[in-house]
Amino acid sequence: MARSEENQNIAQEKRLLFARNLRSARIKADYTQEEIARRSNLTQSFISDVENGKSPISLDNAVVLASAVGSSICTLLCPKKS
Repeated sequence: MARSEENQNIAQEKRLLFARNLRSARIKADYTQEEIARRSNLTQSFISDVENGKSPISLDNAVVLASAVGSSICTLLCPKKS
């Protein structure tokens, strides 16, 4: 596997991990996507795309979304312990 492809796979894995953890944190906090959109000043459509792993996300927006659900970016990028 080429280095570039390997890096893309790692990025995709982290994006999907962030997506799952963001959704989980949002639901745990009992927020809708619309509420997170208001809290973060991002669109509900973008939040949906992020939660479904469809949209790449900047570090800045990841920090804003983590804060909107009362979490840290570190928590949202770490695998959940079983």
